[in-house]
Amino acid sequence: MPIPNQSRTRRWTVLFIVAFVMMMGYVFWDIVSPLSTTLKASPAEGGMGWSAEEYGFYAGSYSIFNIFLLMLFWGGLILDKCGIRFTGLLATGMMLGGALVNYYSVTLITPEGYVDMPVTLFGLIPAHMKTQVLVASLGFGMFGVGCDITGITVSKIVTKWFTGYELASAMGIQVAMARLGTASAISLSPVIANAYGVSAPILAGAALLLMGFVMFVVYLIMDKRMDRVMAASSDETSKSEPGDSKEKATGTTSDDDFTFKDIVRILRNPGFWLIALLCVLFYSSLRPFLKFASDLLVNKYGIDTVTAGWIVSILPYGTIVLTPLFGVVYDRLGRGSLLMLIGCLIVTCCHVCLALPIMQHTWFASLMMLLYGVSFSLVPSAMWPSVPKIVPLKQLGTAYSIIYFVQNIGLMLVPMLVGNVIGAHTDATGHVDFTIPMVVFALLGVGAVCIALVLMAVDKRKGYGLSEANIRKSSL
Repeated sequence: MPIPNQSRTRRWTVLFIVAFVMMMGYVFWDIVSPLSTTLKASPAEGGMGWSAEEYGFYAGSYSIFNIFLLMLFWGGLILDKCGIRFTGLLATGMMLGGALVNYYSVTLITPEGYVDMPVTLFGLIPAHMKTQVLVASLGFGMFGVGCDITGITVSKIVTKWFTGYELASAMGIQVAMARLGTASAISLSPVIANAYGVSAPILAGAALLLMGFVMFVVYLIMDKRMDRVMAASSDETSKSEPGDSKEKATGTTSDDDFTFKDIVRILRNPGFWLIALLCVLFYSSLRPFLKFASDLLVNKYGIDTVTAGWIVSILPYGTIVLTPLFGVVYDRLGRGSLLMLIGCLIVTCCHVCLALPIMQHTWFASLMMLLYGVSFSLVPSAMWPSVPKIVPLKQLGTAYSIIYFVQNIGLMLVPMLVGNVIGAHTDATGHVDFTIPMVVFALLGVGAVCIALVLMAVDKRKGYGLSEANIRKSSL
């Protein structure tokens, strides 16, 4: 049963509350990204002496628990079984806890201690690693569990409140606010670190996560009140139509409860798998790139870390306006599969341009970041609202969790791989040749383009409606 249209102010208020919570998560996710050069500096220079391989492991550790402990799978089941409110409170608490562990590691653990790793994952994990890096990575992994489960919870919240209305626009605004969090972290983190030390941005990020946790408690109150309104409305409907069964009075049927058979139905859905593959390839080509982009600009263009942070922040700042705009386009005109294809083509071209030894000017790098921003707007604004067209609402939490799980495989392995590639292409002076790392990102983009083309063909054959508008005519 959709939220009543007269609750428009409430649903938009809910959107901004949960989008704020997610934005705080993205602030912390990228708070260390522009500090990679600083972290690799020696302690005497204000850094931690991390190697490129250690930084790559840290960046990839976001996904380590999600993958090896199947936390996203369990998170999706908890969401569908226990509901939005319980799952969201648990997930936002895990984000905050992981951030505090991260802060503890960089402030109270010396960068001089080492530990031997029993597993190296085919050389992707450093065999001899700083204890500080290991603990920081465990904290970042805990944060990653909370952040991704919060993400699938927020997606289900937005679907609940906006189905039949401005769904893609709402998801576009939510993504735009998340990008604002990324942009703020990338642009301001080096400034804070230069003024107060490398641990200060991490502390600031933890404080913002505490604010997000409090805001989610506010949402819990609003959601519970709306559930009462919906229940009362259903009771009145059943009384006015006494011939209907109890199933109609509650707005559900016995088939509406999530069962484990629904997992099989999800896994047999070809459209679902195409969305999942597109997600992992696209995000693996772009999100890990953000972890190394500042270091790329410092090495290739010879600029300082603060300036590099501001240039890289053009990427997420550009998405703040564009993502809701493309969401409106999808809501009113459709063409979701085409939007995804164009976005994948753009990101691939940008990677190729930065891989080639041409146009080594900061204005060219700024232009590429702007185009990355267009791509980072096009694909998410069309991809996430397309999932409810392929998967029923009762399966949506599990579907999103499986997509996030597949995505996390890329988000873990790609940074580790690129960290090792960067280490192999670092000379004795510390200068890095980023040609091969950018080729890795470009190949992932090519894979995303191929999957987007297949998705367009399957959509035409299966009739998912990805090219159709989201807003129902009666809601216009």
